[in-house]
Amino acid sequence: MNKYTLITTMLMIGGFYVDSVFAEPMCASTEQAQLIRDFYDENPGASPIVAARQLKMSEALTGSGLPADRVAATGADAFGQVWAALTTWEKAIVIITKGADVFEVFGPISSGQMSAENSRFDLTHDNPLAGHLHPDLYSSIYVYSLPGKKGAVTRGVFFYDQSGASVFGVMMSGKGPPPPATEVAKFDELMALVSSLPPVCS
Repeated sequence: MNKYTLITTMLMIGGFYVDSVFAEPMCASTEQAQLIRDFYDENPGASPIVAARQLKMSEALTGSGLPADRVAATGADAFGQVWAALTTWEKAIVIITKGADVFEVFGPISSGQMSAENSRFDLTHDNPLAGHLHPDLYSSIYVYSLPGKKGAVTRGVFFYDQSGASVFGVMMSGKGPPPPATEVAKFDELMALVSSLPPVCS
């Protein structure tokens, strides 16, 4: 194989890799949506992570099958607006999954800004949760309001990568007492905002 053939082959492989990684967001078919809704009828309030694992679907695909009163989704271009809203929450739980493990980080959400040198979003060090995010690699943002048992509601925001897996999520509700009305109002405003933006799936 001469060097020109090798370069052409590498470009073709590279193009295939890019196209595969940066695929279109996954949207549930009618049949998949029914499976997802049936699951939530039997498991009210289940987190998106649990639903995806039980249904053996990506989290984004699972979210796309929920009715509009339970989820709002838009593209990653809205990251700045969504993140700014999250920094106003008094209490939050950051959910990070790695394989079968789930990490939960309790505390306020740090503000941040885009780096002047690259596409990173750098968090401040005002709170325990700090770091460097790459929203340019995200595909979508889903905001969930999932009714549970005895009036409980699971509220959260999840950021998905190009494969439909969650990079991380930020929950407002979970086990324990429900959030105060002032916090629920902040969540409702965020869900209304995301609902007003271009959707991920038609």
